[in-house]
Amino acid sequence: MWQRSSSSPAKSPDWRALLGLGGHVAGWELVRAAQVAELARMTGVIALTQVMSALALLVLLWDTSPRWQLLGWFAAIVAVMIETTRLAARVRAGTAIDAPQPVIRRVSIRSIILGLLWSVPSTIFSSTAGLDEQLAICLVSTAVIASATVTVSAVPVTMLTFVALGASGLTLMMAKTGSLFLAALPVGYGLCLAIGGLISGRAFALRKWAEIALAEKHEVVSLLLRESEDHGADWLWQADSARRLRDVPPALADAAGSTPDALDGMPLFQLLAGERWEEPGQAPELRRLLERMNARERFIDFELPALIRGETRWWRLSGNPRVDGRGQFVGYHGVGSDITEARRSAEKIDRMARFDALTGLANRTAFNEALRKAMGRAFRDRGHCALMLVDLDRFKAVNDTLGHPVGDKLLRLVAQRLSGLVAKGDTCGRLGGDEFAVVIADAADKSLIGALGERIIAALSAPFEIDGQIVRVGASIGTATGPRDGRSAEMLTRNADLALYRAKEDGRGVHRLFETNMLLRAEKRRAIESALRDALDEGQLRLTYQPVVNARDDRIAGFEALLRWRHPELGDVPPDEFIPIAAEARLLGQIGEWVIRAACAEASRWPDDVRLLVNLAREQITDPQLPAIVLSALAQSGLPPSRLELEVGERSFREDSAAISAAVDRLRGLSVRISLDDFGACASALGHIRMGRFSTVKVDRSLIVAAASRDPDALGLIRAIVALTATLGMDTTAEGAETAAEQRVARDLGCTHLQGFLSGTPVPAEDARALIASAIRRRA
Repeated sequence: MWQRSSSSPAKSPDWRALLGLGGHVAGWELVRAAQVAELARMTGVIALTQVMSALALLVLLWDTSPRWQLLGWFAAIVAVMIETTRLAARVRAGTAIDAPQPVIRRVSIRSIILGLLWSVPSTIFSSTAGLDEQLAICLVSTAVIASATVTVSAVPVTMLTFVALGASGLTLMMAKTGSLFLAALPVGYGLCLAIGGLISGRAFALRKWAEIALAEKHEVVSLLLRESEDHGADWLWQADSARRLRDVPPALADAAGSTPDALDGMPLFQLLAGERWEEPGQAPELRRLLERMNARERFIDFELPALIRGETRWWRLSGNPRVDGRGQFVGYHGVGSDITEARRSAEKIDRMARFDALTGLANRTAFNEALRKAMGRAFRDRGHCALMLVDLDRFKAVNDTLGHPVGDKLLRLVAQRLSGLVAKGDTCGRLGGDEFAVVIADAADKSLIGALGERIIAALSAPFEIDGQIVRVGASIGTATGPRDGRSAEMLTRNADLALYRAKEDGRGVHRLFETNMLLRAEKRRAIESALRDALDEGQLRLTYQPVVNARDDRIAGFEALLRWRHPELGDVPPDEFIPIAAEARLLGQIGEWVIRAACAEASRWPDDVRLLVNLAREQITDPQLPAIVLSALAQSGLPPSRLELEVGERSFREDSAAISAAVDRLRGLSVRISLDDFGACASALGHIRMGRFSTVKVDRSLIVAAASRDPDALGLIRAIVALTATLGMDTTAEGAETAAEQRVARDLGCTHLQGFLSGTPVPAEDARALIASAIRRRA
C-alpha cells in the first residue's frame, strides 16, 4: 500500500515522532504504515469488544435509564464501529488513501467519538441508576478502557485519546460521591493504563523500526552482493535529488581516478561525461540514463561510457530512487562496476563471430544479416538490391601445388582487391573457402552491376605476387537482383547461385545475371539427379559399343564402351547431360565401377585381339579406389589387362595436372593400356606424351575436321603428333572421323586407327558380338 523507502534510517525516533506530533525521521512513514496495518488487523477484536460491552450495559440499564437514550447511544457505537470496520477493510485491501498519516488521523477522530460515547454511561446514565447499575457501569467502562491498551496500543495517540476520555467520564461519576479518593482512583487507573499502553506501543514501533532498518540494510547489501555475483559490482554510489554525488566511497573514487573529497558534491553526469557534460551531443546511453533519473525510475545493469582521465571506460550502474519520511524524492543509491575489459572481450568475441578471421571480411552470418537488411530497405523504398556471388577459378590447383599457406595469402589479397572495388554502403563478405559475395544496396542501374562484375573479374584475373611467385586465378560471378529475382534472402541466394553455376558452365571467368530459365534447368537437374539415384538398381543404365578400326584394313581393333540411360518418363537422357550431374551428386564412382565391371564382363567374350576401351571421368581417375576396382573387374571377368584400355581426357591434365599424372602412373602399374582422349583440344598434355604415359593418343575431332579442310596448322599438328607417337611406340586414333574425306586425311597423315560413325555406330553388346563374328567370317 505504501512503498518502502530506499534510504536506511538515520536516527532512532523520539517521543514526538512516536506520537505523530512532529520530529519526522527518514523512513518513519513505514512504521506508521505498520501501525495502521496492525490497527486494521485488530479491528475485528475492537468491534466485538465495543459492541458486546455496549450491549451488556444496554441490558443492565434498560429498566433504569431512558430507553431511547440507551438505544441511541448503542446505535452510535455500532455505527462508529461499522465505519471503522469498513476503513480497516479498505486498508487491508490496499484501497485506502496513499499515506498512513491521514488514516491515523481518521482513526483518532473515531477514537475521540468512542471515548465521548463511553463517557455517557458514567456521566448521564449513572444519574438515574441504582448502586448495582453504577457498579456495572464502572466495571464495564474500566474493562473497555483496559481493552484499548491491548488492541490499539500500536497507535499510541489513538490509545491515549480513548483512555483519557474514558477515565474522565469515570472521574466525573466518582466525584458525585463526594470522596476525593474515589474521584482520584479513575485518574490513577487511566494513568497506569496509558503508561502501559505507551510502553507497549513504543515497543511495537521500535520493533518495526528495527525490522525496517534491517530490511533496508539487507536490501542494499543484497543489491551489492547480487551485482557482485552476477556482474562483479565494485562499489556503492549515492546521489542527492540534484544528482550530485554524496558520501563517495573510496572504491568509486579509485575507479574515477580521484578522491572521495574531490567527488563529493560533483554532478554524476559531470563524472561520466567530463567537463563538457552540460553540452548537447552526449552519448545516447547517457541521455537515456538522464531520462530514467528525471522520471525517478529504477534502473538495473545500465551500461554507459564514462570519460575517466581522458579515456573512455565502460561502467555498469544499478540504482534505486530514495524518498524521505514525507515521501519526498531525495536522490538515488545503487551499485556500480567497471566493465571495460569485459566489454572489450565481448566486442572481440562478437567480431570473431561476425567477421572472417583470415580476410577480415564479413562472414556468412554477418553477410546474411546485411543481405536481409538490404532486402528490407528495397521493399520499404520500392527499390532494388543485388547479390553477387564470386567464386575463384583454379584456386584448388593453387592449394594443391603451392600449399595452403600460399592459398591463405592469396585469399587475403583477393579480399583486399574486392574491398577496394565495393562502394560505401555495400557489403563484401567471404562465405567460406574461395567463395566471396557482395551485397549492392542500390541496384537500380543494371549497367553499374555489369560494370562492377567486369571490374571484379579483371581485378581477380590479374596476377598476384606471393612470396616471390606469380599466382594467377580468375573469377566467375553470378548475380541476382531483389526483389525481382527473389523476395527473400534465401531465394535471392539460391538464384544468384544458379547464375554462378551458369557462369561456370559457360567456361568460367564470366559474369552471368539470373534468368528464369536457369531455375527451370535447375529443377530439371534435380529431377535427373533424383531419378539417377535409382537408375542402377532398376536396370535403366546400359552400355553400347562403338568400333575402333584399323586404318590399314578396317579390321575391328576394339570397342569403346559408351554409357546410355533410358528413363521411363524422361526418355533417353544424353550422357553429356547426366554425367556432370552424377559427378556433382557423387554418384559417378558407383556408376563408373558398374561400367568397368559390366564392360570387362562383356569384353571377356570377345576374341583375344579385340580390345576394350573405357572412358574415365576426371573424378574417377583421382579416386584412390580405382586401381582396386579395375583389378577386381579384370579378375572376375578373366579379361587380360593388356586388352583393357582406359581413356583419360586431355582437359583433366589442364585442371589438375599433378593429381592426374599420379593417378595415371598408378593405373599403368596394373599393365592396362592408357589412352589420351581428345588430344589437341587444349594441347596441355604434350609433356605427358613425351614421358610415355600412354599407349594410344586419340586426336580430337576438331583437328580431324580442320585437316580435312586442308588447314595447314591442323595438318602440321597431326603430322607432329603421329611422328611423336610413332617414335614412342604409341597408336594414334583419329576420333570422330565421320566422312570419307576425314578418314582419308587421317590415313594419309599416318593415324593407325579410326573411330566414328562411318566406321561403326554405337551398338548393343549382342550387336557388337555379331560384328566381331561377321568380321571373323570375312577373314576366313
